[in-house]
Amino acid sequence: MANSVLFTRRRSANTLRYSVIILLSLLFIFPLLYLISGSLMTLEAVSVYPPKLLPPSLHWQNYADALSVMTPRIFVNTLIFTFGILFLQMIISFTAGFALAKMPFRYAALVVGVLAVPVFLPTNISIIPLYLVTFKLNLLNTWGGMILPIVGSTAFGTLLFRQFMVNFPDGLIDAARMDGASWPRVLLKIVLPLARPPIASYSAITFLTAWNMYIWPLMVGNTDALRVATVQLAPLIAGGTGFYGKVGPNVTYAAAILSALPVVLFFLWAQRWFINAIAGSGNDS
Repeated sequence: MANSVLFTRRRSANTLRYSVIILLSLLFIFPLLYLISGSLMTLEAVSVYPPKLLPPSLHWQNYADALSVMTPRIFVNTLIFTFGILFLQMIISFTAGFALAKMPFRYAALVVGVLAVPVFLPTNISIIPLYLVTFKLNLLNTWGGMILPIVGSTAFGTLLFRQFMVNFPDGLIDAARMDGASWPRVLLKIVLPLARPPIASYSAITFLTAWNMYIWPLMVGNTDALRVATVQLAPLIAGGTGFYGKVGPNVTYAAAILSALPVVLFFLWAQRWFINAIAGSGNDS
């Protein structure tokens, strides 16, 4: 009898727990589901009130129309901007984190303290000084002006990799040094193959941050040759009238889906890489 009562209580608790999880999941995923649904509606169906949750028919033409606004050039520009920031920040942060953790020098603790300050400051504080420096160097409307000032914001990445390096076994590094390996060789041959978990985590965070940047690309590279996805997408949403009055909300939804797709694909790839690294697998394919 006692076992039956305990089983009933446990089942009721599990039912309540799963019900709350499902409700919260639906609450958070509803905007995305409606975005997908609206991207497949006609202009008349998406404009009715009360709004329809499901499209009466699948209107795939919206995605073809969205590609006339979110052109391949826009996605190429965004990829150049995002991966340029990612790779350069990765190189600086990874090497600086290794130096702070495994190459002792005077005032290393002070350097770590200084790097911790920008992490707690709002990002927008540095926008005006960065813009003025970019303007003085004549880098406005250039790839260098768009990428290099952002690359300098490596405090978070340096501290992240330093924390990983601090826990890295000193015996492996000492053995390599005794065999005559230089510091760059130790970094590339010993540390880098074992640092895939923090690399995957940092890549995912940096990719998402760079892809979603709007203010800086708008200020520094708002030309047709340099325009990125966020700058191109913003006029579609403003005022609800579409891109200069030419694009309806259904096509706007489709353009938003196309803009988010590369981020989703990158996260799926980074998640697999992260899991393989945690499991100790040497297979990167």
